[in-house]
Amino acid sequence: MKNKNGLSQPNWDLKDWEKALTIHVGAAYMCRTCENLVMVTRGGVGVLDLKCCGKPMEKANASD
Repeated sequence: MKNKNGLSQPNWDLKDWEKALTIHVGAAYMCRTCENLVMVTRGGVGVLDLKCCGKPMEKANASD
């Protein structure tokens, strides 16, 4: 499917959106500036927009 700008859009159904927007318990996010860590303790569905030191926090890997 193409939008009004002629760009392709994915044909996602509700389950695809829920999977993409699920916030998982135990996920960790890190500030690369001050090394502050945040861990998700209650999951849900939505958009998680964490910021620290004026910048978006990055999802931390097990090796970080």
